[in-house]
Order: sequence, then C-alpha cells, then structure tokens
Amino acid sequence: MKLLILFALSVALVSSSPFERNEFTSGKRLIKTSQEGAGQWMDEDEIWGLIAKHANFIDITDHNFPDVKEGDVNVKGIFPSVVNALLERTSIPRMLDFVQTFSNFFNRYHQSQTGIDSQKWLLSQVQQTAVDYVGEITVSEVAHSFSPQSSVIARIVGSDPTLRSEIVIIGAHLDSINMAGSTRTAPGADDNASGSVVVLETLRVLIEGGYIPKRTIEFHWYAAEEVGLRGSADIASTYNTNRVNVVGMVNFDIPGYYTQGRDEIAIYTDYVSAEVNTFLRLLIDNYCTFTWRNRVCGYGCSDHASWTNYGFPSSFPAELVDNPQMHRVGDTIDLVSWTQVNEFVKLSLGFAVELSEPGTL
Repeated sequence: MKLLILFALSVALVSSSPFERNEFTSGKRLIKTSQEGAGQWMDEDEIWGLIAKHANFIDITDHNFPDVKEGDVNVKGIFPSVVNALLERTSIPRMLDFVQTFSNFFNRYHQSQTGIDSQKWLLSQVQQTAVDYVGEITVSEVAHSFSPQSSVIARIVGSDPTLRSEIVIIGAHLDSINMAGSTRTAPGADDNASGSVVVLETLRVLIEGGYIPKRTIEFHWYAAEEVGLRGSADIASTYNTNRVNVVGMVNFDIPGYYTQGRDEIAIYTDYVSAEVNTFLRLLIDNYCTFTWRNRVCGYGCSDHASWTNYGFPSSFPAELVDNPQMHRVGDTIDLVSWTQVNEFVKLSLGFAVELSEPGTL
C-alpha cells in the first residue's frame, strides 16, 4: 500500500500596514483579539487582563503580514514501511522523564529566570540528541528583542540538492504561564511540555533510526507563545522576508489531556491550511490508533496562526477536550496521558517522513 496525497497552494502576496509607534504607545504592544480591526495598543497590565480571561490574542507589534504567499506544492507519500519502522522506536519513559523535569521548573514564563533556565535546559537536550546523527544537523538559539527567552531550532538538512531548500516544520511552544500572574508557579505539563516533547521525541526517533530526508526538516520550540505568539511570529516574519519555501508546518500544543472514551485527535479547521489538514487526516488514518474529529479553535489560539498570518501552510492537531487546568497551578504531569501523547508522536513522525520524502509525480 502506498500513501498518496496531492495538493496545490496558489495565492498572491499583498501587504498591510501596521500602526506606527508614537509617544503615547511607547512601551505598549499592539494586540489583536480578532481577525477584524487593526488592533489596540496595550500595556502589560492590559495584556494580563486578556490572559486572565483566557482570551486568544496575537501580538502584532512590528509585524507586517502578507495576506497570502505564492507557491505550488505537490506532495506524494512514500511506502509506510519506513514510517512504521520508526514508530517502533518511540519511548514513553523517555518522554515522561523530559516532561517531569520541564514541568518542575517554577514556571517557564518568558521574562522569568526559570523561563530562561528551562529554555537553556531544553537546548541542552536537543544538542545532546543531535550528537549521534549520521546526517547533517544544526542546533541553534533564536534570540528575540522582546524577551530574554530564546527559541530553539534543530535543522536536519535534506540530502537532495534540489529539494533541500524546501522546508518541513514541526513546532511547539516551550513557555508556560499562570493566568494569576507572572510570579506564580506554572508547571505547564500539558501546556506545553507535552507538545515540546512530541517535537523532541520525533527528532530523537529520526536520529536513532538513521533517517536522512530529501527535504530539510526543522524542529522548532518557540519562546513567548503565551503572550501573543511572539516567538513564532518573529521566526515566521524572518522566513517570509527571506522567502523560505515552507512546504508544510504542524504545531503541537496541548496534546496531553485525555478524556476517557474519547480516542480522537482534534483537527482545528480555522486559521490553518485545508490542504495540510487533509494530509493530517490521512496520516492519522494510516499511522494512529486514535481517529480524528474537526474542531474550531478561534483567532490566535496557538503558534500555527503565526505561520498562517505570513502565508505559510500550517496546521494544528491537539487534544480533543480542553484541559480544565490550563494556565493554572494544576497543569501537572499526573493529568498527562502518555498513550495519547504517543499518538501525537506517531502523527508527527508520519508528517516528517511523508512530507520530506516526496515521490516522483
């Protein structure tokens, strides 16, 4: 049996102009809470008011989003035996150890010392993982002007001279937050240590399996997601400026909370690429024990929106039922379902292999 999917992405690039800073907006951030309107300048207290209400928002300060991005992408799957062999290598004990340590930091708030320390620890884990890779790999930090917390990117360089400029992205945010304030503990085991470990375990399995893709695969861990998707927007903006050819992006956020009897992965259908979502459903049908169900997420609900805003094809699979302890002290490791997290790793591995190994069309 051979997996097959073909999709085309064709759009045009049109820019919009953001508000300019002035003496009245100095020190504030330009925030949007919906697709409509130009946004509102807010100070930190006002932003924390949004966080306390669980409101979705995007920090669009210094961003100039294109409406869409030009491009035609044809994707054809490979034999699933390659993916299935890699699926046998996933390790729940290894993932549990990571989340235990990552969620034991007091919080991972982007401005806190433990937010910096936790990011540095994550970087060390990625660097250690990359040491034994048989192909070409780089690991780097991405510094941000708005935060002392950096993002982290691991890059497996594609082996095909023609295709290596085409990029597959697997991402998750590394920060956590407590809606009660920046000085409160925020273990963030589900949100988003569980998503971070999905990305890391995907990288680990590909490296242990000696997998060398034709296209380049990047693994992203974003800073400052909880305060308006800032880290991912900064990176997506750079990729847009540099005209990086991103063929597909999948964002893993809150994959860990499980509700008994709901063996389903949520596929969010708004502010994403419909074509990539079709691809995700195909992967779930072929590689996962769980099935899928469509859901609506709302404006600016996670980092995939940054890539969508810059015209890149992105997607967002997540837990089906929202964790009631999200952004609270109770978001702890005991609420994480490792069987479910492993299902997301299967999906991520399928995404990495199938999208980085296009067949001959």
